[in-house]
Amino acid sequence: MKMRGWSLIGALALSVCASAAETELKAPGVEDAILVSLPENHDPSKSWPAVFSYHGFNGKPETRTTRSHTGPKDWIVIGMGYTQKGKYQVGPEDIANELKAFRYARDELARTQGLDPKRVFVTGYSKGGWMTDTLLQAAPDFAGGAILMGGHIPSALKNTPAQDKGRSIFIGVGRLDPNHLPSLKALLFYRGLGLQTSFEAWSGLGHDFPREGSVGLREWYVIQNGGKPDEKALEEEFAGLLEGPAMEAWLGLIGLQERPFFHVEASAWPDRITKELEQLEKDGSIAQEAKIRMTHRQLLARELKMKTLEELREINTGYLKLGGVQSVRSPEIEHDHRRIMAVLKNTESAVVKKPAVVVPEPPKDERAIPKNPLLR
Repeated sequence: MKMRGWSLIGALALSVCASAAETELKAPGVEDAILVSLPENHDPSKSWPAVFSYHGFNGKPETRTTRSHTGPKDWIVIGMGYTQKGKYQVGPEDIANELKAFRYARDELARTQGLDPKRVFVTGYSKGGWMTDTLLQAAPDFAGGAILMGGHIPSALKNTPAQDKGRSIFIGVGRLDPNHLPSLKALLFYRGLGLQTSFEAWSGLGHDFPREGSVGLREWYVIQNGGKPDEKALEEEFAGLLEGPAMEAWLGLIGLQERPFFHVEASAWPDRITKELEQLEKDGSIAQEAKIRMTHRQLLARELKMKTLEELREINTGYLKLGGVQSVRSPEIEHDHRRIMAVLKNTESAVVKKPAVVVPEPPKDERAIPKNPLLR
């Protein structure tokens, strides 16, 4: 069963068809009823891909948001509930309970609705994004996953299964979300394992999902179901960017670099985009912006790996220097600098200097950075 590629306009204009049937399912240990949205072309005698969707903190199981990205056909969408209540918990027992509930629902739907156990995906929003990351680490049951408004935490399990190199990962987060940095950690983790991983930062958003949805996420679902991009639509989008002002074209092309449709296997798009960016960056003002962007990315990379107080102070100094230059990235730079200053203040207040009569040597700065207080 193949899904045709969507044009960009078609993806943005998607409205969920009311004829997609929704039923309920109860699973042991899950208080809320699990919602099961069947595709409008559903036939239980056939095999269907499925995505298990986990809601955010204090939410309820729902399928509409995920369904608006898969489209009304071809996918079974399951709005999952949790066995845990309240804040996200990642102890071995917590993970085991969540996996037990998931597997119960999966097996029941495979038995009654044609769910294909080999084409099961997982996604989640906020708390559900963190849950998605944990489940991907903890179990080989999933063909891939979409981590939305969440991030990465190393698994609490002693023995985690090896990652299937065929897995595909999508990560989406508001650029001003406190979870932006943890999402970057997820990007480094999954790409470091050799998995195909797409990253989409939603400009201007904090801890919110875009009202119009995510273009990249829609494209990701098409690809997971064997679909292909509409090359004509991509050509039109690409050409339209180049017809606009140089700065807008440069920013738009940077956005294309992470889009799933522009990174399918054997695609010529990555090279084409790189060449156009290099051409645009010959302009003095854009060259300056490119330099600022590179410096900013280097500071973020250092922040992701920092371990000592001295490193933290150096990064803070870097942001002070970068903040003195006006840029289209200034709001993001200022946001990230505020985060660093909060971590620095928290860290320095935690350093207790012992009296010289007790410890004759002066205190050293080579101390581990405590947990980021902004991390959710």
